[in-house]
Amino acid sequence: MSAPMHDVPPASSGGFEVGQGVRRAALVAAVVGLGTLGVGVALHPARALSSLLTSGFLFLCLGLGGAVFLALMYVANAGWFTVFKRIPEAFASYVQWGAVPLLALVPFAPKLYLWARPGVMETDHLLHKKVAFLNVPFFGVRMVLMLALWTGFTWMLRRNSLRQDSERTEALTSRNVAVSAVFLVVFGLTFCLAAFDWLMSLEPHWFSTIYALYNVAGLLSSSVCAITVAAILLHRAGALPQLNSSHLHDLGKLMFGFATLWAYLWFSQFLLIWYANIPEETVYFIARMHGGWEVPFYLNLVLNWALPFVLLLPRPAKRSASHLLRVAAVLLAGRWLDLHLMVAPANMPEGAGFGVYELAGLVGVGALFTLAVTRAVRVTPMVPAGDPYLVESLHHHT
Repeated sequence: MSAPMHDVPPASSGGFEVGQGVRRAALVAAVVGLGTLGVGVALHPARALSSLLTSGFLFLCLGLGGAVFLALMYVANAGWFTVFKRIPEAFASYVQWGAVPLLALVPFAPKLYLWARPGVMETDHLLHKKVAFLNVPFFGVRMVLMLALWTGFTWMLRRNSLRQDSERTEALTSRNVAVSAVFLVVFGLTFCLAAFDWLMSLEPHWFSTIYALYNVAGLLSSSVCAITVAAILLHRAGALPQLNSSHLHDLGKLMFGFATLWAYLWFSQFLLIWYANIPEETVYFIARMHGGWEVPFYLNLVLNWALPFVLLLPRPAKRSASHLLRVAAVLLAGRWLDLHLMVAPANMPEGAGFGVYELAGLVGVGALFTLAVTRAVRVTPMVPAGDPYLVESLHHHT
């Protein structure tokens, strides 16, 4: 994977021109996938809306995860990632577009959320105490505010980085460090609220204090996997010749670490609920360990931790592009399954496999993500020429 320094393109090289056929195919896929979900809302609303929530949240997390990755690198004064930092920046550009599928759910909240259905809050003693918080208008306002905050911070991080290409001043790096420090605090608070609002409130009688951190771990794991996949594919396409096996090794270590963090939080949540054996808490896992959900429940652990742990343990495995692509694909599939298990059983307790609506959600929203990211890659120079850490990254472990 390493490239000799004389093979590195000039720092002023422009964006990578993604083939018109790819963009056209993504546009068709977006129309077909989202159109199928639109039909599904009329025919099978619970399943179609569950798929839209699952896929919408998945790809929004990939975009938001790109911004979180950048922010973590900035506050840590890390330089090793600079060669491929345009990739998480391109992911972050999706956040404003990723807001659309989730906002589209608000008018259909009664089809998806028990607490939004007429008469439920008045007749349910527990939910009646939550009526000031769990109501559709306030739910929509909270969603708009959170999405607006994330859009604003991701825009600032990307704008400062792009300005640095022309202004060549370290002051913009310092500015992004400050923005990142504030963003990470705001992200921690708002993303936890989003996980409670959009996912956990699907089953409003159940709650877990670990649930939000568990979703943060899923966001970190999946976004690093997606960044790794994009970096390798762009390297193979000739857009990132500077990427070397040491960059991959560090990305592989992050994949390994975040997958283990996810497993630790999953086990912590499961063990405490299993050991206490309180009916109000165990109902969540009972619904997912029976009634047709048994295979997805255990497969979730295999895809999100057991397989990646074994496959990424050897050092050479984390330096192989082909191997990392395969492991990243496993983890990304596991992230979708994890979200599917959080969302679908609330409205489909009898169990549901991977069908046309789940495929439509993945294809439709995934195509929107592809269009946003490829556009950002096309219009942005792939080499961050003004970044003071570029030289360090070019010589990473060489």
